[in-house]
Amino acid sequence: MHSRHLEVKLRLGFKVFATLTALKIIEYVVGTSINRGAWPYLSMMAVVGAWAILHYFMHIPQLWRRKE
Repeated sequence: MHSRHLEVKLRLGFKVFATLTALKIIEYVVGTSINRGAWPYLSMMAVVGAWAILHYFMHIPQLWRRKE
């Protein structure tokens, strides 16, 4: 039971890590290929990446949960 829960958590962490890696690659491509007007796209991707880090790796939602 505990092993299965850990496996699910690790799989989720890997998916989030892979998504963040892909997002950073896309940010690099957009930042180097678009000369002007790239900042809205880059800032939107930065906000999405920051949310994912705060939510999945820093566990910010747990701050507002009731303790059992």
